[in-house]
Amino acid sequence: MFKVTEERTFTRSVPVMVPTDGGHTKETFKATYRVVDIEELDDTHTLEGQQRVLRRVVVSMDELVDDAGAEMPYSDELRDKLIRVPFVRSALLQTYMQAVTRARAGN
Repeated sequence: MFKVTEERTFTRSVPVMVPTDGGHTKETFKATYRVVDIEELDDTHTLEGQQRVLRRVVVSMDELVDDAGAEMPYSDELRDKLIRVPFVRSALLQTYMQAVTRARAGN
């Protein structure tokens, strides 16, 4: 049976490929997302559209630390700061889209 809910959320590990000298380093954090109607995802081909979608779908982020290794609590301001970073924005959006559109293997 499929449960019809008013608001569905899910949490995923978000792999971020952070540019470094000579390549990239993979870092991860957890993001909790809200599932939204398909109409709200229609403008993910522009920077403004991607930012708007992520502000709507990202509920929280965990496992974030500052330069000294201290845990950073989630806030909307921190979310907005991170989605302005190109490689974080693309990782958040890719993780969300893969989760909500992925068909079960073999389908």
